[in-house]
Formats: sequence, C-alpha cells, structure tokens
Amino acid sequence: MVQIEDMSNVDLVALLGERYKDYRIRMGKSQKEVAEFSGLSVFTVSQFENGSAKNITLDSLFRMLRAIGMIVAVDKLLEPLPPSPAVMAKLN
Repeated sequence: MVQIEDMSNVDLVALLGERYKDYRIRMGKSQKEVAEFSGLSVFTVSQFENGSAKNITLDSLFRMLRAIGMIVAVDKLLEPLPPSPAVMAKLN
C-alpha cells in the first residue's frame, strides 16, 4: 500500500473523493441531496467521488462536507499546535 506521503496531489484528491463517498452513503445522503444543499452540480459531486475531479476547490470541498454534516473534519487537517517551548520560555 502506498503511503500518503508518497501520493501525488491528484491521488490525494481521488482518495478524499472515495472517503467522502463512504461518509455520504453512511450519512444517508444522495449525490442529488448533496448537490442541492451545497449549490454544486451532481456532476461535480460525482466527479469528486469517482476520482475524475483532478482539481477541486476548497470551497467546493467545504460545501460538500457541510452537506453531510462533516465540516468538523476540517479541524483535523491541521490541528492546533501546543505553544512551542520558545514561546513558553518567553512567557515565564
């Protein structure tokens, strides 16, 4: 299995699309419902899910995540870091 660090950006988008589809289905939403809620086309949702979308905007991704109630997943992309030791030393 290819490590995520070794994947191209196109492959990462395809992986996200696959995972998104799994989440959408588990949340009981159709592509049409996602499209209507997000203001995107069914074609865009389908292309993302099947790996054909080579370049999707963050805006579109965030809209689709909101449509399935998973916008909180964005917080996991870059979790807040604890204060660095240098900052802590300056505070003391």
